[in-house]
Amino acid sequence: MTNEFSIDRRNLMRLGVAAGSLSLAGLPGLGLTGGSAAAEGMGTAFANGIDPTKYVGGDGSYAKYVKDGIRLGLIEFYPVNFVDKATGKRTGWNTDIVLAALEKCGISKVEFVEGPWESMVPGLQSGRFDLLASDVHVTAERVKIIDFSYPVFWYGDILVVQKGNPTGVSSWESLAGKTVASALGVPYTDWLNERTDLKGHQVYKDTQAAVTDLLAGRVDVYLAEDANVTGFLSQNPGLPVEIVSNYVPHSGLSDWTRFGFRIEDKDMNNVFSRALAEMFIDGTTLAILKKYGLGERNLFVMNGRA
Repeated sequence: MTNEFSIDRRNLMRLGVAAGSLSLAGLPGLGLTGGSAAAEGMGTAFANGIDPTKYVGGDGSYAKYVKDGIRLGLIEFYPVNFVDKATGKRTGWNTDIVLAALEKCGISKVEFVEGPWESMVPGLQSGRFDLLASDVHVTAERVKIIDFSYPVFWYGDILVVQKGNPTGVSSWESLAGKTVASALGVPYTDWLNERTDLKGHQVYKDTQAAVTDLLAGRVDVYLAEDANVTGFLSQNPGLPVEIVSNYVPHSGLSDWTRFGFRIEDKDMNNVFSRALAEMFIDGTTLAILKKYGLGERNLFVMNGRA
């Protein structure tokens, strides 16, 4: 994948230090602020994935998981969470990030609990597992029932075209007059449904079906989620498709993904989130993302910048 957003080491460190400073200086719900102080002046209820008006420390959850171990809830999906057939070990970018953070937290006893995506939030709430290790985005509905970790990485919409980009699409506006593919269950499909200037809009159950029709010329472009397409292309090398490198995503900062905790496990979330902040700074997270075909774009994307 071509990465337009390059960054030198000095700026990388500046951004990393800034991110770490925000974490350590007391982002809402992540600092050592007591419940009363948070309730008095922290403002918006889920700007940081935790409702600061309800935050209190000292619940003992971190000590409990250090002593007893922790159960991770996840979906089986390449390259997010999967079992490597060669080694028999569980891996994937989410698995690797979570295990690295837990190691920094001093937690080595880990149990994996698999399930379908629709069981993840209910499973966390019910205590079937303790940490939602398949990444999840903050929404106004979810933040009422679970808490979220520090933001980990970003993924959003990309344009996938035939090799050479014969239709010449490069922007959201350039989709006018084109037949566009998208997937079920992603916000991009809703965005496209609101447009009246498309030649056509086809919705597919998965990336394979969409790319098949793209190669057959039945659609001109596939508006897709970069994380899913990266995984698909890594399993299907040599396909005559490409990602439009200068496309600016429509997705906003809400598309930074996180991991989920039960609301009462504040101590555990605090320690785990600080580990994630350190991993951003020391390059651990970037190295894991690059292992699976993601990269700087997924750590430094900003509104209006691909």
